[in-house]
Amino acid sequence: MLAFIGYKFLEFIARVIPYPLAYPIARLAGRLSVKAGINLAPLKKNIAMVLDLDKDHPRVHKTATTVYEHWLQNVTDFLKHRNISKKKLKERIEIEGFDHLGQALKKGKGAVIFTAHIGNFEWGACRIALEFGNTWGIGMERRFKPLNHFFESKRLSKDLNTLYSNRALNIFKILKSNGIVAIPTDWDPQNKSVPVHFFGKKAKIPYGAVYAAVKSGAPLLPSFIHRKDKYTHFQVIGKPLDLVRYQDKQKTLNENRQKMIVVLEEYISKHIDQWEMFHNIWAE
Repeated sequence: MLAFIGYKFLEFIARVIPYPLAYPIARLAGRLSVKAGINLAPLKKNIAMVLDLDKDHPRVHKTATTVYEHWLQNVTDFLKHRNISKKKLKERIEIEGFDHLGQALKKGKGAVIFTAHIGNFEWGACRIALEFGNTWGIGMERRFKPLNHFFESKRLSKDLNTLYSNRALNIFKILKSNGIVAIPTDWDPQNKSVPVHFFGKKAKIPYGAVYAAVKSGAPLLPSFIHRKDKYTHFQVIGKPLDLVRYQDKQKTLNENRQKMIVVLEEYISKHIDQWEMFHNIWAE
C-alpha cells in the first residue's frame, strides 16, 4: 500500500516537472542515493566482478554513480510514460535489426527475446511492441494488486503486455500465436539457477529464455538498449542464435545458455555504466 502511494506521488511529481528540470533532479537523486549507500553494495559487487577490480576501486565507485544517474533518468521516463505519445517514443529510440525479428516471425513460431537490465529496457520492450504487436514482457508480480495495475497500465499505453514470472507456462501459448516474449536474463529472481561461468566467475544466470526457445522451436534473439544522449536511446535487435539440440536435454540447455551468455557479456561490458543490476547475481 505504501509503495503504491509512493509511486503515485512520484508519478505526479515527474509528470508536472518538465524534462529539462526533471533529469538534473534525477541525476542529483542518483548521486545522493550513492552517498546514502542505497542498494550500493550489490551494485558495486556486480561492477567489480565484471571489471575484475576490487569493490572499493575508484573506477567501481564512479561507475556505480553513473549507473544510478542513468537509472533514475530511466525511472523518470517510466513515470512520464503516459505523457509521451507512441510517436514520440519511436522518435526517441533509434533502432536497428527490425528485419531480424521480422524474418524470425515469418516461421510462425513466435520469438523469444533475451535482454538485460541495461538502459531503459522497459522502453526497449515497448518499442518492439509498437512495431510488431502481441509482445509480452516478463515481470515480477507484486502482492498489492493496484501496484501491479500501475505498472501494467503504463506498459499497455505503449502496447506492451505483462506476463508474470510465476505464470511463465503461458509463454508457450503466446509463442504458439506467433507472439513475442521478452525475458531479462541477467538475474534469477527465484535464485534457483545452477551457477555457470559469467565473466570468469560463477553466477546464477537463468536459462528460461533458452528453455522456451528450445521447447517451442521459436527463434531466440538478443535485444539491448542504451541511452545514446540526453533524450535519445539506441536499441539493437541481433540475429537469432544458432541453437544446438541433443538427445541429452540438459546438455542442450547448457550449451545454448553459454551461447546466450557470450552475448550478454559483450553488451554488459560495453555498457557497464548503464547496467542497472541492484541484486547479487553471484554464487561466490
